[in-house]
Amino acid sequence: MTLADLGTYGILATSVAMSVQFLGMEFYVFNTREILGADQAKRGLLLSGQLTFHGLIYLLSLPALSILFFAGILPWSLAVWFYILIIVEHLSVETCRILFVIGRPILANFAGFIRIGSWVAIAVTVGLQIPEYRSVQAIAIFWILGGLLSILIGCKPLLQSDWSNPFEIRPRLDWIRKGVSVAMPFFMSAVALNTIYFSDRFIIQHFSGIEQVGLYTFHQSVAGLVYTAITIGVVSIIYPKIVKSFLIRDMARYTQERKTLAVAIISGSILVSLFLILIFPYLADFMKNPQFIETRSVFFILLLGSVIQNISFVPHYDLYARSIDRDLMWSTILAAALNVVLNFLWIPKFGIIGAAWATTVAYIMLLITKSWAVAIRSKQPGWVPPQNINTLETNNE
Repeated sequence: MTLADLGTYGILATSVAMSVQFLGMEFYVFNTREILGADQAKRGLLLSGQLTFHGLIYLLSLPALSILFFAGILPWSLAVWFYILIIVEHLSVETCRILFVIGRPILANFAGFIRIGSWVAIAVTVGLQIPEYRSVQAIAIFWILGGLLSILIGCKPLLQSDWSNPFEIRPRLDWIRKGVSVAMPFFMSAVALNTIYFSDRFIIQHFSGIEQVGLYTFHQSVAGLVYTAITIGVVSIIYPKIVKSFLIRDMARYTQERKTLAVAIISGSILVSLFLILIFPYLADFMKNPQFIETRSVFFILLLGSVIQNISFVPHYDLYARSIDRDLMWSTILAAALNVVLNFLWIPKFGIIGAAWATTVAYIMLLITKSWAVAIRSKQPGWVPPQNINTLETNNE
């Protein structure tokens, strides 16, 4: 694959990620709390309500996303692949999220690996043997197949649930409206976070060309593996326990789970980072282009940013468990605004290394603002609620 093709793939992947964000609207954040606080009989109704919401968003968003092609951001030759990708990717993401919430983390991680990693290895292997498969369209096909397989794997325990009653009840629009109002700060935060992660590719394309996007996409994809590994292997498993322990006022368990999260994030980030540093020369050599190793400083800067982003999850879930959502929203928006400004200032002058520093500085800002919010809020009444008597007795036993 040429640098130009890799750049086109980078823009496609960016467009898919941003579009999936709009299809999901972070509604799962609201429904996660609902499911964790509901009994088994009510979960089917909550899941069917979420499906109804996503169906409405599909009707509104899918036609609007054609602007990516009319504006020339993506070539029309990728239109069909793009629409299939965003639907499959969104359904796969939501399936994995639900599996985590209902207490199936191992299956969720496996389905997530199929969606994120397995198809990449297959695509690379096939591409090495058959040159015709070294194209953006071929990558899209493997990506779609990986997503479909992850959905099939993840849906099995969901289909075993009782879905008869939920579909006999009309979806409550007032419940959906409430969910949107709760999810909106998280949606805005997610858009801002994706702005930090992806806006640089569009700005690099504008100032430096599609080949530089290809170089940057490679470094960002490798460095981003530390974030992917920690979110899937650590955060997604522990954060439901943090939220649930806070909801039932089991503060002893909450404190323990929070400590576990912090230790796992820091130690895991260090281990994965060391592994990526060791294999990076081999990955760069595999690309058969000296520019990848010549620009390795971009990888190291982005790797630092990914580790800092991971650490920011610790204050993040202190605020999330307490439903202090607007602090999270404004922290992310401020970091995104800083990132965009720095991208426009540094990319024309320093190229992709300027983009890497803009991303890392934004993640530093994210960690500082979240930590500052926790420091301020923790001094206010109600930060540590009274211990639930039942959980206290259970812990003593």
